[in-house]
Amino acid sequence: MATSKRVKIQYRRLRRDNGQFPAETLSEKIAAALSSKKEGIVLGESVQKRISEVPRADGYQRVLNNFHINENYVFGDLCLFSPGQMQALLQLSTDPSHSSLDEVLKAWAIAESKAPAGHEYLHGMAYWMAVGDHFYQIQHVALQTKASEEYLTWFLRDQSGVIAHDQHVELQAEFDRAQIGSDLGDVKSIEIGGLVPETIRPEAPPTYTATAVDVVTHESLGEKLAASWGKAKGVIVELLGEVEADKLLAQMPPDAALEVTVNIGYRAKKRKFQKEFMKNLASGLRNAPDGELRVRGTDGEIKGDDARLSADMSIKKFSKESNLLDIPDVIEQILEVHRRFLHDGKITE
Repeated sequence: MATSKRVKIQYRRLRRDNGQFPAETLSEKIAAALSSKKEGIVLGESVQKRISEVPRADGYQRVLNNFHINENYVFGDLCLFSPGQMQALLQLSTDPSHSSLDEVLKAWAIAESKAPAGHEYLHGMAYWMAVGDHFYQIQHVALQTKASEEYLTWFLRDQSGVIAHDQHVELQAEFDRAQIGSDLGDVKSIEIGGLVPETIRPEAPPTYTATAVDVVTHESLGEKLAASWGKAKGVIVELLGEVEADKLLAQMPPDAALEVTVNIGYRAKKRKFQKEFMKNLASGLRNAPDGELRVRGTDGEIKGDDARLSADMSIKKFSKESNLLDIPDVIEQILEVHRRFLHDGKITE
């Protein structure tokens, strides 16, 4: 008898405020890509045509495997594998009932084995669904939002051509306003693993009448302050990656500076930021690990998973011993989360 597994369904939304995606919805474009042809072959009918390389990871590939197209949504699972790679195996042995010290210190042997002929070992599998511009995903540690963005951009732009060569897929994390208690524009600061990307740049000469800004800083034992623009930018690049860091910094208000503090304690005056800048910040944080995100808002502080919109659901497994989820139940539970978010007003059509 199959059992259930408790999973977290992450919510993302296609970003389209900067004109980087056509007027049609994300799910419509994915369906169109699956129905399109490459070299006379319908992409939805050929797994080989849906395999892509993984940027900056030689030898690894991603593939859209199972998929289901409905008039309201598109569902699929994304698989990560490396052709020909072997898997490590722990070779169990029976411990003697009366072990000598030498025998106790011995370890079980580790062997490696290739996958059976015609098979490849999966390194990760993520389940996703696009409903209009809404995007839901049951992530794997090796297949998070960035992986979905890269694959969908390749599939829609490079493989099928249903979006233009200068367009791409960007999935923005939405903060749970019911948890934070206010709009994102009222958030005082966002911390990632103890690092606080602040937005005050006194070194940048203003090109207009400057507005006085009081900044409170303090140093204490165990504190390291990265005050220079170069050092602060380096930390942001390490956190978000070069491309996302450049997007984020390009949208900073003209009167702002970047200050990154690594500190046991943190203190700063409340500031309001432009909505466009906050959208880019939310977008840049979409890949931050769960539990590493802390949002300080007007109504208090939210840590980890509660800061971003998600839902915990129990989903049937393929079998009692299996780690695979039952696809029909995955679809049903994601649709239930979508209906719940709409009903509660956490998202809009």
